[in-house]
Formats: sequence, structure tokens, C-alpha cells
Amino acid sequence: MSKKVKGATTASPTPEGYSGAIYGFSKWLLLMWARVWLRLRLEGVANTPKSGPLLLVGNHASFLDPPLLGCGLPRPVLYLAQQGLAKFPPLRWWMRKVGVGLIDRDAPSKDVLRFLSDALQKGACVAMFPEGTRSDDGRIAKFRSGVEFLVRRTGCAVLPIGIEGSFLAYPRGAKFPRPSKCVVRVGSPWPAERVLAPLGVEALRQEVARLARAQLRDDAATQVSHQPGEVPATPSPSAGGRP
Repeated sequence: MSKKVKGATTASPTPEGYSGAIYGFSKWLLLMWARVWLRLRLEGVANTPKSGPLLLVGNHASFLDPPLLGCGLPRPVLYLAQQGLAKFPPLRWWMRKVGVGLIDRDAPSKDVLRFLSDALQKGACVAMFPEGTRSDDGRIAKFRSGVEFLVRRTGCAVLPIGIEGSFLAYPRGAKFPRPSKCVVRVGSPWPAERVLAPLGVEALRQEVARLARAQLRDDAATQVSHQPGEVPATPSPSAGGRP
């Protein structure tokens, strides 16, 4: 039986009810739609570690971000979603089959993080948007403390991912996605030690911004030192994420 967090239904790489066939078909269908409607381009997918606990960290500007983040990766991705999204029985059935964990809207953040921690300790690939909510202007807000908590607790690797164009394709208030180009860029994996180093989470945020070609929300972002040979994460001046 899977662990529950005020309504959560999964905490495992292969959760109860999960179907690899349905997950694979759903991912293929989404990828085909995104390539046609959003002219989706994927970059750096080969950087994804094939095994072991992995925390995917991406920017969040649109409802498109969760499916776009995982549709091109070679591993199943564990997501969390509000239980209210699954009131429609066929949708609830599908979400269970593709391994989406459902949580109550009012679930304490510490319980949600413990839920994700348990999944990582079992070797899952977990998606996280550490800004906490969708951006209202395409810029990337400060990351909350969840990334550091999960990395410190599990020692997992972190994979920075930048999603460009989703804000223009499906901004707040839009009823349907627009046919606007989107790019998903997968960076190189970061070991736990790099994330937990002084200003490591801020450096990770800057890397996500660089990959997404997006601005940081705060104008005076903390500057961080880079390892020899690294290119500093300098976001594009375009808040909307255009190349």
C-alpha cells in the first residue's frame, strides 16, 4: 500500500495502480501534440541519469510546464497534483495510471516534502517547481527551501531544466494553449554537494533561468561564484522567454 499525505496516492517509482504502458502511450501522445502545436524542441535530454534518485527542478510559468518537463525524458517522472483536479472519474483513473500523486490543497508543506523524500529514497525521478506557484510575468522567483531539504535528506542528484516559451503559449487567464514555440533544455546533473554548497540553491536558480532564457524576478540577484570552466548563468533580457 502506498503512503498517503492527506490524500496522496503514490510515493513509489512504481506506485500502486501505475501502468507503464499507459504512461508510455500518454507521453508519446503528448509529445506528438507538443511537436505540432507548440513546435516543441528538446535539448540535452541525454544528460538525464538513467537510474538512481533524481530531483528535476524547473521554472514554472504555465500549466504546460509539468507535462513538457517530463515528456521527452527517458524515465518515468513522479508528479504531485491537487486532489481537486481529479474530481472527474476518468481523469482520476488516468492520473493514477500515470503515477500522479494526489494531495489535499491544505496539506502541510512539511508533509508533502516528506512524501517526496520517501519517493526519492526509493529511487524515483521526481519533478519539482520550487518557485511554489506559476509566474505571472515569466520571470523566475526565489526558490523555496524544499530543494535544499530534499537534497540534504536524500543525497539525490538534481537535474536543472529550463522551459522556454510556455508563458507565451499558455499564460494565466488563457483558456487554451496558443500555437507558440516552446523549448525544453535539460542541463547537466548537479551532485548533492554542489546544491548544498553556500549559495548553491541560488546558483541552481540562475542555471534554470539560463536554460529557460528567462529573467530572475529580483533585480539584484545574489551573485555566486562558478567552478573553473563554467559559464556564469546570465539570463536573457527578455522576460517573455523569446530567443
